[in-house]
Amino acid sequence: AFRAQFRGVRDIDFFLYRLTKLYA
Repeated sequence: AFRAQFRGVRDIDFFLYRLTKLYA
């Protein structure tokens, strides 16, 4: 469960990173 949560956080971080590049 912890690994899944950590993976989810990483996915969200990557998603936000892509959004930032998109809006930049």
